[in-house]
Amino acid sequence: MIKKLSIISLVFVFVFFSACSAPKERKAESHLDTPEYHYTQGKKYLEKDDLTNALREFNEAKSLKANFAPAYEGIAIVEIEQKNFAQADENINTSLSEDGDWVPAMVAHGRWYSAQSEYEDAIDEFESALDDIDDSKSSFDKKEVRMDALYHMGVAYKEWGQYIPAQTTFQKILEIDNTNVKASLAIKELAEYQAAVAGQSPVLQKIAKQKEVTRSDVAVLFVTELPLEKIFRKSKRLESVQYRAPDSGVMGKKEEEKGPEAIATDVPDSHWARSFIEEALQVGIIEKYPDGSFQPDKKVNRAEFAKLIEHFMVKAYDDPGLETQFFGSTSTFADVLNTSPIFNSVMLVSSRGIMPGFDDGTFRPLDAVSGAESLNIIRNLKAKF
Repeated sequence: MIKKLSIISLVFVFVFFSACSAPKERKAESHLDTPEYHYTQGKKYLEKDDLTNALREFNEAKSLKANFAPAYEGIAIVEIEQKNFAQADENINTSLSEDGDWVPAMVAHGRWYSAQSEYEDAIDEFESALDDIDDSKSSFDKKEVRMDALYHMGVAYKEWGQYIPAQTTFQKILEIDNTNVKASLAIKELAEYQAAVAGQSPVLQKIAKQKEVTRSDVAVLFVTELPLEKIFRKSKRLESVQYRAPDSGVMGKKEEEKGPEAIATDVPDSHWARSFIEEALQVGIIEKYPDGSFQPDKKVNRAEFAKLIEHFMVKAYDDPGLETQFFGSTSTFADVLNTSPIFNSVMLVSSRGIMPGFDDGTFRPLDAVSGAESLNIIRNLKAKF
């Protein structure tokens, strides 16, 4: 009898502590405060690359229902984008343990492999997800999940260098929905990407894969892709900067040795692009900020890229007039006013076919510049010399 009571007591203690350790679920505060609604909102934020708000929504979903599989899948995707791969894997496994039929978690697992360049495993996971969609008993939009799986499968093929399978996979999305803008854009970007990486070195191919480029990347592109010696060989302006005859004030004296002006305060010797940045600064094609910094990891948007190219062209052609060439003219872009500080730069690069606008009549100055786009822009610029 005593032994029986002891077993019952142990069971009670186990259940008690399990209940205490389990996440506490909060009560909904409105009819929209549901796990499903927060999950849907989180997905919308993901589409906008707003990871902070996406993560908040997925956590809100989990706080309402601790075993809600979609919440863990959503959190995993945020962690994949943040390169927290161990935590992402854990959340994918949690999602599937809560609902083995939750196919979006399998798609997330494919993305997990792809983000770590394990493309063969990624393709296998995407194919498994596609095979399981129709038989799944979980509640999700099967059409949307199928297109999502195909999209990320196409991206994996593209980054793997399998361009024909990539295009075929993106095309399958259009066969499901011929109005799918994301798939159409992916096919267009695939063509741009192929053109960008053709015959390029491994370093530039790596840049081409990036969603956004930094000032370091731009310095590398300028220095490695443009024939700077040929372009600046006859530049009087550059010669005047590089050489100054000693005047009477220093005749007979040893001039003070100055450190290379190219060295920026925030580019240490260990920085991967230091030599490229230094050369770009020495030639004068990219400038430091007034505080002496270069901000090597700062992302470059389309407006900033246009300004950098304008500056380069002024130096290369030794023609300051290029900086004001379009003053007083009419803007050809709906989103760039002719009174904007970037107006001349945008008009200069677009009118010369170096950095064109978009089919809808916009330039999208605040949009990020992808690695593939930057390579093609530099290639267009190179063709002018």
